[in-house]
Amino acid sequence: MNKKRWFVIIALAIVAVLGVLLYAFIQSLALPTLEEAGLRYRTTQAIPIPDDVDWGSIGFAKELIHQPESMVVVDGGPNPVPDQEWDDFKPRFPWSKNIDRNILFQKTFFIRSPYAPMDCSGSNCLIIREYKDYTWLELAQPAAVDYIPGETNFLKPDPGYLVVKVIRKCQFLQFEDGFYRLTDGRGNFYAMHATETGEPTTEVVLPPGWTVKRIDFVQPLTLSPFGSDGECYFNMVGDHLGQGYHQYIYAAETYPE
Repeated sequence: MNKKRWFVIIALAIVAVLGVLLYAFIQSLALPTLEEAGLRYRTTQAIPIPDDVDWGSIGFAKELIHQPESMVVVDGGPNPVPDQEWDDFKPRFPWSKNIDRNILFQKTFFIRSPYAPMDCSGSNCLIIREYKDYTWLELAQPAAVDYIPGETNFLKPDPGYLVVKVIRKCQFLQFEDGFYRLTDGRGNFYAMHATETGEPTTEVVLPPGWTVKRIDFVQPLTLSPFGSDGECYFNMVGDHLGQGYHQYIYAAETYPE
């Protein structure tokens, strides 16, 4: 056997081994299912909304994900990345950009980072990281995933499918002039909080029985995290158009039932 043929065989073997290792690595980063995570929480308001909330305005969310930790951070702290530099900002592994989010709610109040002490106060509630000379606030951590009606692409579900991520996130959200409501027709309701394009649409292919429509109201809709004993859980649903939703009404007293 000549040297060239040996070289081809060795090269193919290396590629095959690297492919197996890469697949195993990607699998290790995937979120567990609810059953695998053993996750269950009460669908009651975890943190009462005080009357004197110091609401903050929001804009375009510039988010990164630390892949091994599944930790989502958002630009914040003393030196956030400027808007004009975001398009050219190139994170390196283990960091990656989250899907661009054009936020649809009007006000927010960040209670604390997911692993800040429950009895924290002031700046002690915010866990700040530094990356590429900018500061980032630990915002949320996905804990488990479910798929409706069945398994699909985790980041970009197929038409007719939804991805439901249970995340740890301690934050109040407020919609002031209406929102787009997603429902399964069985007592579970979700408010669209973000899109990729900035233009929400009801022209989306959903699982059987699911609908989305524009809801207008006079009184603001305020969302608070769910759980008990200081837990902060939200269900975050994603559709095939990159539209995201927060669950705000549950049909059962626990999730999952």
